[in-house]
Amino acid sequence: MTIKVPLTTVTLGEEEAQAAARVVRSGWVTMGAEVKAFEEEFAQAVGSPHAVAVGSGTAGLHLAYQAAELGPGDEFIIPALTFVATLNAGLYLGAKPVLADCTGPDDRTLSAQDVAAKITSRTRLIVTMAYGGHCPDMEAITQMATRCDIPIVEDACHAPMARLDGQAIGTFGTAGMFSFFGNKNMTTGEGGMIVTGSETVTERMRLMRSHGMTTNTWERHRGHAAEYDVMATGYNYRMDEIRAAIGREQLKKL
Repeated sequence: MTIKVPLTTVTLGEEEAQAAARVVRSGWVTMGAEVKAFEEEFAQAVGSPHAVAVGSGTAGLHLAYQAAELGPGDEFIIPALTFVATLNAGLYLGAKPVLADCTGPDDRTLSAQDVAAKITSRTRLIVTMAYGGHCPDMEAITQMATRCDIPIVEDACHAPMARLDGQAIGTFGTAGMFSFFGNKNMTTGEGGMIVTGSETVTERMRLMRSHGMTTNTWERHRGHAAEYDVMATGYNYRMDEIRAAIGREQLKKL
């Protein structure tokens, strides 16, 4: 059988090669200035006050769910049609996934009507996902979430730079997560980005992505800090400089 529509065609060129080589020649390849610049440029591109680069989209979901205070015994509503990472990130925290139906055969996004039917006293998070050129009814879902005091996390892996009624996908909820896996609109091979309008959520995710440490190696290398404290049980969810440099070029193309 000949596959006429490929799963993905990665668009990488000389610009990405030069960006990666620039980082290698610099002698500094772990999280530093390139990551910071990538975060700032991505935040500006989607119109978000803050962006946090991470090692994968799954890591981004995990941090976003944790920032939304999802925990053991809680329920979180997710689309019935989604990648398994959307579910797994909640299982990491001991929460119970509740699958909500798609809107219909021509719109495979989350049904606001079915979300309303699935909310219980244990619901602590609603996760939406843009898919196939469609976005869920964010107005209805946002109003519902506000009324019930339930945070929203957007799985925006398929929608970097996409907009609904003039607003960027990923900026409707508490946090929006983008993946840069090899089959996405823009890629760094592996990697992800979380956007949020909350400075408190941003600080929490920056802390948790690097072992719960108050300063990182780049800050100490530059002499901006001489020591660090470990404030929480964090993770190794950092993005490296090479992928960030590639991501900056990919963002320009997108």
